[in-house]
Amino acid sequence: MGRELSLTQLYFLFQRMRKLQDLRQGDIFQQVRVSDFLIEKDPLFARITLDDDEYRLYQTVYDNIIEDLPKPDLVIYLQAPTETLYERVQRRGIAIERPIEQSYLQQLNDAYTQFFYHYDDSPLLIVNTSEINLADGDLDYYNLVKYMLKTTTGRHYYNPQPIQ
Repeated sequence: MGRELSLTQLYFLFQRMRKLQDLRQGDIFQQVRVSDFLIEKDPLFARITLDDDEYRLYQTVYDNIIEDLPKPDLVIYLQAPTETLYERVQRRGIAIERPIEQSYLQQLNDAYTQFFYHYDDSPLLIVNTSEINLADGDLDYYNLVKYMLKTTTGRHYYNPQPIQ
């Protein structure tokens, strides 16, 4: 099982690296680029899923390919309690996500919390999503975008209340 996990983790790492290289080589006049991942958080998954030897190999590869990548203008961290995340994963009903256990989500959520507590490479917007639904709530999404457009430097916290 371990070899399969390490190969999967390396596959995702290389896939994300290709996306970042495409961004770097893309149209320099394109004003807005949106990515659904932050390469610096990739090792969080690796640390949780790989054994120590596999993680050392992963970290060696990661350290050698991560150099000189573009930094995002804004990072958005959508945060929610583990129970909320678990309910949302179950509600989505995606087959590959069904076996995810709440304990795994708790580990991942804790790792994200630690990571973003120390993150300062780019402006950061931490969004408490426990009371809003960005997937189905157009107004929630619109309000987030409006707030996000005002965020250009530093660390910010957005704690919206559900729209009644």
